[in-house]
Amino acid sequence: MALRLLPFAPANMSRSLLSESLQFPRLARFLPITPIATSEFLQPVSISLNIPSLLSDLWDSVLRAVPKKKTSHMKKRHRQMAGKALKDVKSLNRCPGCGQIKRAHLLCPTCVKDIKESWRTLDMA
Repeated sequence: MALRLLPFAPANMSRSLLSESLQFPRLARFLPITPIATSEFLQPVSISLNIPSLLSDLWDSVLRAVPKKKTSHMKKRHRQMAGKALKDVKSLNRCPGCGQIKRAHLLCPTCVKDIKESWRTLDMA
């Protein structure tokens, strides 16, 4: 794709730039001291953008990566209501009574099981 700028600068453009450069010292650094011919300003400037074939191949794959159909209500519900991934339990301790591994701040399941069995035997007797 080529972009072409049309020459429409006035003939006294170089004089106006030089007069402004005296008012703005930063602009004076970029402009030469000698008067510039207006023909240099009037030369057309062209910019061309060349897209390599690699980018065109990528562009084709990007265009193919769009959804072809609307996602159904049922599929959206399945995705939203699906079971979430379980988190790892990092707070594990040893039970001081039996020595089995238990979760911190909770009762040991083996000790609770033993206590329930002992209560059942007491209730039966």
